[in-house]
Amino acid sequence: MNTPVDTDYHRPRDPVELWLSRVWQDVLGFGVGIREHFFGIGGNSLDAARVINAVLTELDVRLPLNVMAEHPTVESLAATLREHNGRLAGPLVPVQSGAGTPLFLIHPDDGQVARYARLAQDIGEDCAVHGLQAPGLYGDTAPVDSVPALARAYADEIRAAHPSGPYVLGGAGAGAVIAFEVAALLPDVRLIADLDPGLVEAGTSDVADPEQALADWKARDLVPSDTTPAFVARVTRVRAALVGAVAAWRPSPSTAPVDVFGETANTWPDDVTVRRHQAGDLTTALRTALRTAPR
Repeated sequence: MNTPVDTDYHRPRDPVELWLSRVWQDVLGFGVGIREHFFGIGGNSLDAARVINAVLTELDVRLPLNVMAEHPTVESLAATLREHNGRLAGPLVPVQSGAGTPLFLIHPDDGQVARYARLAQDIGEDCAVHGLQAPGLYGDTAPVDSVPALARAYADEIRAAHPSGPYVLGGAGAGAVIAFEVAALLPDVRLIADLDPGLVEAGTSDVADPEQALADWKARDLVPSDTTPAFVARVTRVRAALVGAVAAWRPSPSTAPVDVFGETANTWPDDVTVRRHQAGDLTTALRTALRTAPR
């Protein structure tokens, strides 16, 4: 199958595409979009073998040696792997490889983290970025409707990935509220960033008609073309659980400030210290927090 070279960046849209994009970044040495041709951007047969080996080692999926010739884009190869994505359904999703102190971004109200991919690139390809996606999006796990419960689960995932601080946390919408509670469970948190939803790429919207919603999401390139109506139903349940969780939330006692970039979607209680910044200050603030922390 011949796939034209596409030099425009198209962000990953689900955990499989995020995972493959990170593997390609590790193999090629730079970030890639999901429609860039592996061999057209410098990949060779040895690099292709490294991708195939990563799929076998990390996903336990054995691919034929010619798979990269047949599926030379992240988008195409992800479609062949999506049925095996059970290992990518957990909360922690690596968004971008990098050295040093990682950034942990918690999902917005729709539970998905792929929309942070372009922000990760803007921060710098040398910075490690991880996303925390909501339970219930993939597989049979039920959504969680408690901010403290989500915070405990995410803090465990963060400690497993990065056992000691410092920690840099953030999120848009519900993600910022959960990040505040995660910060209360971790030592040496350098930043809690509440992101204006306009600073990250558009996510899936509220659902009135599932079929129409799915068609709209596909037209806006927010989900892979093989996404089914069942995913729309899961997003709807996750969104409802998160909205309810934030409405019922009461903040833990904490002196940690929240840094708001742009117009927040959250109403922070009076006992939470809020520092407000211009939207354009976000990437500089994140780079500073990540690069001044001990490594």
